[in-house]
This record gives sequence, structure tokens and C-alpha cells, in this order.
Amino acid sequence: MSDHEYMSYLEHKEELVNNLGDSSLPVVHIAFGINNAYARGMGVTVFSVLKNNPDLAFHIHIFGSALDEISKSRLLELAAKHPLAITCYVFKESAFTDLPLMGRYPQAIYYRLFTPYILSGVTSKLLYLDADTLCLGSYKELSEMDISPYTLAAVNDTQRARNKLCSQLSLTKGNYFNSGFLYINIPQWLEKNTTERIIRTLSLQEREFKFPDQDALNIVLEHEVLLLPKRYNFVCDIILNKVGKRVDIPKDTILIHYTGKCKPWHLWGMGELADIYDQYYAQSPWHAVPHDVPVSYKEMKRYAQALWHKGRYLTSLRWMTKYMNNKIFRKSSL
Repeated sequence: MSDHEYMSYLEHKEELVNNLGDSSLPVVHIAFGINNAYARGMGVTVFSVLKNNPDLAFHIHIFGSALDEISKSRLLELAAKHPLAITCYVFKESAFTDLPLMGRYPQAIYYRLFTPYILSGVTSKLLYLDADTLCLGSYKELSEMDISPYTLAAVNDTQRARNKLCSQLSLTKGNYFNSGFLYINIPQWLEKNTTERIIRTLSLQEREFKFPDQDALNIVLEHEVLLLPKRYNFVCDIILNKVGKRVDIPKDTILIHYTGKCKPWHLWGMGELADIYDQYYAQSPWHAVPHDVPVSYKEMKRYAQALWHKGRYLTSLRWMTKYMNNKIFRKSSL
């Protein structure tokens, strides 16, 4: 399909702000695929990018469902002190109805696959980020990197993920990259019909992929990816780290990626990894938005344990009581 045909997938396009004309700095294009529930996470990511890259300008491309006015107003605050453009692209509800459903995953997993076509007339290189990431360093070196021989550049996932998934997916090189950070060479992506190849792989799968779009990306692009150092996508799971556990984050880390169900804007996601995120959260336009409170009994237990470790014993006991009550009543209702 042509980029024109993929543009027909859009319901509308909205330019929230564009003050790039006032700047002579080189522009880096970053795309996100989100719904409004992840606007806060994406906003903090963008804030961290701007804070650590004063020598670059950015055009943020937001793909997905419509953002509410509050989210838009907070995003506009970011442009007050930075050379920034923000464009929103809202897909039609019918855009992906002909594509295969992937178990519990929403059709939003397809967003990142269509961005290269829609932005092909805007830029030749595109940085795609998940909204649960935090920038700690400069993208200047990355923006000047030559990736022309490759379809994209990415970072290997954890050794644990590679050990498990390489054999499952018959990946022969022992590499399995994480799709939360993708530096896409748009001309090569289009020339090789990458989106179509990925969708074909998803359609022809014999068993359900655990991480559908990420697994398919690895199968299709195994020999077309430039693997970058892990500082560009330092993968961590808050739940796998106890609150008091020291996390060895290399000093040259450029991006932390908070994978897993627990996110740093969750109250029960306490610990050193969440503390790093909170430093940026507190300075961002979302600073007055409270963190999410526990809802499930597992979240309540994690929060109670974290509070106890922090020495907040009475509050910990209250949440442990809530945890026990919710767990007991849940079992009694089964």
C-alpha cells in the first residue's frame, strides 16, 4: 500500500503547536502510539526528553485515539520553554478491523506499524517510544547516526527474555530486541514493505504470540536491525525489584523503560526506579495529578509491603487489611 492509502486510515489530524520556525536547532521526530489513558505517561516522557536535550528541537507525533482537552493543555505547557511541535493523528475506529486480533491485546498494537507510511513525507528517520519510558540523556549522537543500511535500530531485550523467546520464535542469531524503542529508517521500511510483512507474519502464526507486534517485528527484521547499546533502552521491571533493592543503572543510560504491569505512576510502584521517575514527574505539567491507587488485592499487598519498608507502619497495616479483605471476599465470591 502507498502512504496515501494509509492516510485514509486517519479520522483527523490536529496540530496542537508548532514553534519550530523560531529555532535553528536540528529537529528529531518522535512518535507515540497511545490512548488518552497513557497521555500522562507520554507527557512525562516528552518532558524528560526536552529537559535532557537543550541542543535539539523535537516534533512529537501522537497516534491513537483522541486526547481530552486537559491532556492537550498540559502538552501545550511543554512548548512554552522549548522548540517543539506536537501533532495528533486519530485513527478511524474501522481502520484495523480487517487485521487479526491478538488475544488480549487491543488493535492499538498496530499503531507503530503504520507511522512510517503516514510520516514518510515529513522525515526519513523516526524515533518510536513507548509511553512508559524516561529519558535521562542526550539524543544528539543518535540523531546523527547513519542507519541507512538497516530498516531500524533497536536494543536487545533482557537476557532472560532472549533465552526464552529466541528458541520459541526460531531466531537464529540469539537476539531479541525490545520494541519500546525503535529508530526507524523510513525509506528502507517502505521499500521492503515492512508493515505488510509483519501483518502477514501475525496472520500466519500457528500459535498465539506472547508479545504479538514485538515478536513479529523480531521475526521479520532479524537480519535488518542495527543493535544499539542498552543505554538507549535500559529495560527494567519495578515488580521484579524489591523496594529497598539497589538497582545498578549505568551512568551513561539515555532511556529507562519501565516494562511490566506496574508503572512508576502507580502508588505501589515504590522504590529506587520509581524515585528516579518521580523527580521528573514532580517538575512536569502533570505534577498535580495524583499517582494511581491500588485496586486489585495484589496491588494492595505490594503497596503495603512497600510502605512497611519505608517505615510507614500504620499506613502499611491499613493497606494490608484492605489486601486481606479483598483477597478473602474475592475467593468467597468464586
